[in-house]
Amino acid sequence: MSDHTHEHTHTYTHEHGSHHHHDEPIPESKDRMVALLDYNCQHNESHASELKRLAEKLKDQGYEAEAAKVSEACDAFSKGNVALREALTKLKEG
Repeated sequence: MSDHTHEHTHTYTHEHGSHHHHDEPIPESKDRMVALLDYNCQHNESHASELKRLAEKLKDQGYEAEAAKVSEACDAFSKGNVALREALTKLKEG
């Protein structure tokens, strides 16, 4: 798997390369949890954008069924991110 880049900046540091490290402890402070949640929203949005471009490429090359499944995944990312953004807003307000 090759490295990939993202079009956003991260306020929560996270090693990003061909392997993701998701076993780091969850921070205890509210500020760090806000930063982590915000980072994850941005991270998911970036992946959703990548997947959308992939779906378009698959469709252009005649892989209709595969493109539909990738588009389905994009929708799932979007729905999940709505919930994450709502949680982030409530955490910031509380």
